[in-house]
Amino acid sequence: MDWLADFPPGVLLLVVFLVVAVESLGVPLPGETVLIGATLLAASSGLNPVFVAAAAAGGAILGDSIGYWIGKRYGRRLLSVLNRRFPKHVGPKRLGAAVHLMRRWGPWAVFVGRFIAVLRIFSGPLAGMFRMTYPHFLVANAAGGIAWASLVVTVVTVLGSAATEFLHRFSWAALALAGAAAVVIAVVVVFRIRRRAARPAADRAPVSMTEAELDELLSPSGSVPATTDADARMDTPTTRAASSAPVRTDLRAAIAVVLTPLRWALRTTPATTAFVTVFVALGVVTGGLWRPIDQAAWYPAFAYGVPSLEAGRWWTVLTGMFITADPLAYLIAIVGAAVFGGWVEVRFGTLRASAIFVAGHLVGVFGALGAALALARLDWPWAQSLVTTLDVGPSCGILACVATATAFMRSPYRLRWRLLLLSWVSIALLYIGKIDDLEHFITTVVFVIVARLLLGEHRSTPRPTMRDWRLFAVSGLLVIGAVQLLVTLVPLDGPLGSTTLTQGSILDVGVDTIAILVIANWLRRGHRWAWWAAMVLTVGNLLVTLALIALAWLAQVPVVASTIWISASVLWAGQAVVLVLSRHAFRVAANQTRRRLPGAIGPGARRARARAAQLLREHGGGPLAASALRRENRVFVTADGGHAVAYQQHAGVALALGEPIGDPGGAVAAVSAFATAAEQEGLTPAVFATRDERIVPEGWRVSPLGRDLVLDLSGADASEPVGPDDATGAAGADPTTSILVPARELPWELRSQIRALSSVWVSDRHVPELGLTVGSSIDAPDGDDREPTAAVRVSVVTDAAGAVLAAVSWLPIPGADGTVHGWALDAVRRALPTDDAGTTASAGTASEEHTSRAVERALTDACRRFASEGAAMVSFAASGLAQDGTEPDGAAVRTMTGIAHRVDPLVGFAEIADVAERLGATAVPLYLACREDADQPRVAYAAAAGFLTGIRLRDLPGLSGSLLAR
Repeated sequence: MDWLADFPPGVLLLVVFLVVAVESLGVPLPGETVLIGATLLAASSGLNPVFVAAAAAGGAILGDSIGYWIGKRYGRRLLSVLNRRFPKHVGPKRLGAAVHLMRRWGPWAVFVGRFIAVLRIFSGPLAGMFRMTYPHFLVANAAGGIAWASLVVTVVTVLGSAATEFLHRFSWAALALAGAAAVVIAVVVVFRIRRRAARPAADRAPVSMTEAELDELLSPSGSVPATTDADARMDTPTTRAASSAPVRTDLRAAIAVVLTPLRWALRTTPATTAFVTVFVALGVVTGGLWRPIDQAAWYPAFAYGVPSLEAGRWWTVLTGMFITADPLAYLIAIVGAAVFGGWVEVRFGTLRASAIFVAGHLVGVFGALGAALALARLDWPWAQSLVTTLDVGPSCGILACVATATAFMRSPYRLRWRLLLLSWVSIALLYIGKIDDLEHFITTVVFVIVARLLLGEHRSTPRPTMRDWRLFAVSGLLVIGAVQLLVTLVPLDGPLGSTTLTQGSILDVGVDTIAILVIANWLRRGHRWAWWAAMVLTVGNLLVTLALIALAWLAQVPVVASTIWISASVLWAGQAVVLVLSRHAFRVAANQTRRRLPGAIGPGARRARARAAQLLREHGGGPLAASALRRENRVFVTADGGHAVAYQQHAGVALALGEPIGDPGGAVAAVSAFATAAEQEGLTPAVFATRDERIVPEGWRVSPLGRDLVLDLSGADASEPVGPDDATGAAGADPTTSILVPARELPWELRSQIRALSSVWVSDRHVPELGLTVGSSIDAPDGDDREPTAAVRVSVVTDAAGAVLAAVSWLPIPGADGTVHGWALDAVRRALPTDDAGTTASAGTASEEHTSRAVERALTDACRRFASEGAAMVSFAASGLAQDGTEPDGAAVRTMTGIAHRVDPLVGFAEIADVAERLGATAVPLYLACREDADQPRVAYAAAAGFLTGIRLRDLPGLSGSLLAR
């Protein structure tokens, strides 16, 4: 805690307040250690210790309160998922009992938990999750926070530095007692359960709670589920006679059940269990669990480093793996080794897991020592300090296991976690730069690259989705801003020098932070202007750094400003690479060319969209009108304001989508006006997926594009099912559940599964993300409620375990006077087929037969629901990608056929057509129109650019030619 000495008294109190508050939120920070260090500094600097105690108590109260509200806000979601997935273990009675215990004894648990290591981190979120009333929580939280802070400050003030070991010993001893108490309670609970084993099986059936029941249970006035008849029969003489097994036998059995996890760990993860046991035992023996040990006399005999190897202590490379230098590192190492080391051992066996752990440790240690020795020859002060440093800990082996685990995660988590891991070790090396940071960086890079090769398994590199690219770009900016703010509070000495701020660098950090906060949300939504703003900010920071370096070189003087600019420039360079690679993901309101129609951007665009929305309410529209006002689309309004044309602009082509919005009698004039305006701006006009070939100007080239399948519901009887009941009959044998809800009301667990399925299909199966006439509404948009996507509905079919088998999104077809005339199928997501080679059954996978059946049920159930609500029609294929089996006419149509082939494994056009035809749908031809044959290649590329994000011109021949050979 030497870094605390650099702060003035006021900042020191703020640091104590913030660290304790963040720890109380649920983040494992060393709050108690910071409080002890601040109290010792207060005694030597004249600061009143009462102020330190007040800061700690205030941080504890505020942090626990925020943690309480986080648990109250998001805990219900977690309990809902657990109840659906594990109704036997998280059923109504057990949840009711937990809520009852929390309300009765929770305040005491909150008060006592403040004095126990680890437990103080989770008391607030758990109290909120189980709906302890806030007044009771606040009283217990305030009492515990004040008592804890007062006790720590008093003991440290009276005993001085000797209090550190005493308090840490007390905290860990309290944790050990709490663990022992938990074991005893578990034995008692299991014993009571076994004594009730005579209950009839029907009475013990697990019950899955509805959302309303769970809300009622967790509400402040909610009650524990009432006692059932089965509960009343529990204590009858017959039941007691049936469960009259000897108490000693049941007690032994209960102890055996409680110790089952330990036996399982010894049987399946012997190496991990042995390592953690030895690691904890040495922590107790050496005292490392409650005090730093790097100043102990025996420390050099165990720690590895260049001095140890030069002294001939070669064994330190292995012995240093079993201890760490401070208590916080012990806690992190125990959790990391148990979780990631245990996972790798279960997944690959004891021998290979041990090899990964040891190899990671050796690669990190020897790689860092070799790099330090090589760089020290360059007279680099940072490297010269590394060759005199000793280190201990198993962190390199744990990171090797983490990198190996991330290599086997499913998309999109595999790529995200690997980039997060690499970013973390890179930033730590850049700004902190200790010997362990260099070890972590080398180990992580090596094992991220070679993990799968070492294990003899291969998987294609995941391709980032558009959502991933946006996430990477936004996360990069936020990380850079957070790092720069952090070094303003805690100056660091990294490989590139000190990050102590000067007046100029403070101004630079302030400007960067404000700019990042302004553009981050717009960048997350994919706005093109935000991408340009981020690029300008990134390039500007790089140019400033280059200018400083050039000025220092020309003037032959050191850099005047702080090296914070040079350190940050490395991060900005990485951000520039991410922005360049992700440029195709930011297409909302794009202004990529000076050639544009009136009202394409700016205030005119807002007026045009508002007029188009008004026309939709007045006149309605066709199936494509449901997606006309998507943010990716532009709107052209005729001079008289009577018609609007939704279009997209790509590669110098203005591609109109469907028919004009407005009075059908003026559609021909509206298309002619659109074409004239486009030609005046030097754009090539074209019309995509129109149902009426007569609306295009005379002499244009019209090609059959495909077909839409339209189901007429106007004459359907709401009391009779629409179409055959095959899907329902199949669902009776295969228990699935079908729901149809607005996208914004989709449960969180289903929404996350659907997004994961989208990412897996794009990343692992390389199925392209679609745009133009097919949107991402199925991924539950999070835009403005006033947008048309707010009315999207999603039909989801899940299996008995709650895993999503199929999901279909529907867009409302606007009718006259603001009514909903019908519904248009927008996008389809389905579980990965387990029949493919290399696919193992897991969450998000299903056999092809089950998936097809689920898609069929999603379609048929939705049609029945729409018919019962009075809808007049359902459109199954308005996108223009569904083919009718005829020979493609022209390059543009051949390109659409190629795109359809690429996305067919996910969408299943033939399967949807089969279901639609059995429901009684009729075919409606769709057309693509352009001025002449010479426009076909350009229109083909524009349509492909609209459908496929990031397509390049050289990809066009593959879409229009080779893919047709499949």
